[in-house]
Amino acid sequence: MTTSDQPRSVRRPRVVMLVGNFIDGDSRVQKEARSAAEAGWDTYLVGRSRSGKREESKLGEVTVVRVAESMAATRYRSAHPHRRGVKGLIAYSSQDVSRVEHQRQRLRQMDQAAERELLARRLSAGADPLAALFGKAGLTAGGILVRARGYWVAARKRAFDANYQLAQQAPSSAFERLRAKRGGDRSSWDVQPRLVDFEDSFGRAADQLEPDVIHANDAEMLGVAVRAAARARAKGRKVAVVYDSHEYTAGDVRPEDVTWAPVMFAQERKYIAAADGVVAAVDNFADKLVEHHGLTVRPTVVRNMPEASTFTVAGGKEPGVRGRLGLGPDATILVYPGAVTPIRGLDTAVRALSKLPDTHLVLMVASRGGHVAELVALAAELNVADRLHVLDYVSVEELTDFIASATIGIDTLRRIPTQELTITTKYWSYIGARLPVVVSDVKAAGELTRRLGNGEVFEVDDVDDLARAVRVVAADRERYAAVYTDEMLAEHSWEGQVPALLAIYSAVSGLTPGAVETPDSVDPVDSVEPVEPEQPEQSA
Repeated sequence: MTTSDQPRSVRRPRVVMLVGNFIDGDSRVQKEARSAAEAGWDTYLVGRSRSGKREESKLGEVTVVRVAESMAATRYRSAHPHRRGVKGLIAYSSQDVSRVEHQRQRLRQMDQAAERELLARRLSAGADPLAALFGKAGLTAGGILVRARGYWVAARKRAFDANYQLAQQAPSSAFERLRAKRGGDRSSWDVQPRLVDFEDSFGRAADQLEPDVIHANDAEMLGVAVRAAARARAKGRKVAVVYDSHEYTAGDVRPEDVTWAPVMFAQERKYIAAADGVVAAVDNFADKLVEHHGLTVRPTVVRNMPEASTFTVAGGKEPGVRGRLGLGPDATILVYPGAVTPIRGLDTAVRALSKLPDTHLVLMVASRGGHVAELVALAAELNVADRLHVLDYVSVEELTDFIASATIGIDTLRRIPTQELTITTKYWSYIGARLPVVVSDVKAAGELTRRLGNGEVFEVDDVDDLARAVRVVAADRERYAAVYTDEMLAEHSWEGQVPALLAIYSAVSGLTPGAVETPDSVDPVDSVEPVEPEQPEQSA
């Protein structure tokens, strides 16, 4: 039975939120989903699965679906690196071809010994002299060809190995980066195959959940949402798309993945006109979207501020991070909850510990690998490892109270365009925790801190200046914390952002929470067919 043939019933209007991460630790999408559900929207939050299998859970009234990713495109790209330079012209096309050809060549060489033995047996058995002569000549010629082929196979394998190694260090060539900037889907999918995997898994979920609104978080989900909405409209269903820009894609810098930002900007440029509504995380991002894409309507700004229910008293209601570490009231504790990458500048804070003998630095992270491990190694090298503490994330509901017992919240951003313009989520959490701050002098955060008077600003990457700022705030912490009045916190709460988000849902869909007519069908969550990855460990 097709959807159009099914009997009609009623249900609440449905919003499906797509986010290309594991959902855990993403306070923005969690709060958006909970707020939509509390307002009466039938809400599904769709993210990635760590297990490689489809997972379903509840977040209050929100249904959380973690899709399984096939990872087929990503694995193909890894095994088929782009050929570069003169050597790339002779390199094998893939890892599998290289392995198979090398294996066959070894077998050919081994086979030569067997051929010589067989000829010797024929000769000893009294073979015809002319046949023996031709046999010896053929064996000699064959041996020459096998050896020559061996040199060729070895050269092609060495070329592939060198190309493969280069691809691990820099996945995209200059030519590919140039193509990516042009914005075509083919070139974008070549250099960022995750977009193909996202389409395969998230697009499937969006189709089967039959939303009224698709909320695409970040540029990697924008194309997925637009295409899903187009497919739905072709079947006679009205689906609206809301694009939520968390980052300034045009100014993003990712040294570890240099094509990510240009591809995401190209995706944004191509599909943003097809979005029925646009949301931005900060005012500066909204202005840049208008500037870059010629939007006639300024995006709705929904700031990722903490919920009022998580606001706490000075020092926190529970022992929090200070109690977790077993540190007394006189210890200076710098806290940082969130993503840890080189561009965040946290090595500056680690280096400053050597100049702040009574100070501890706490990183609250999702993983202890990658750059976190590098920072731990740096701390050991500087003999401050005992004062660098790495803790796991805590839940969004617990975060502000947990960090409130620290002395100072830090934000050590380096100078790249997107970080010059943003106010990070952690900054709003520091306000909710009534924590004084020490931040680098990037434009937005520096200006806000000077205006509020809730902390000190240091020069980007200046270890001595960071240490100075910490000493100044720690010496007069109560003065900096005094700006956090109840009225000030109320102005910086998530509840103040929710009406704008709900208004855009209603505006783009023409629906308000209540009942809408829909075909009777199986629960859409149960109908989502998992896409099982061939190698589950890859999806983590």
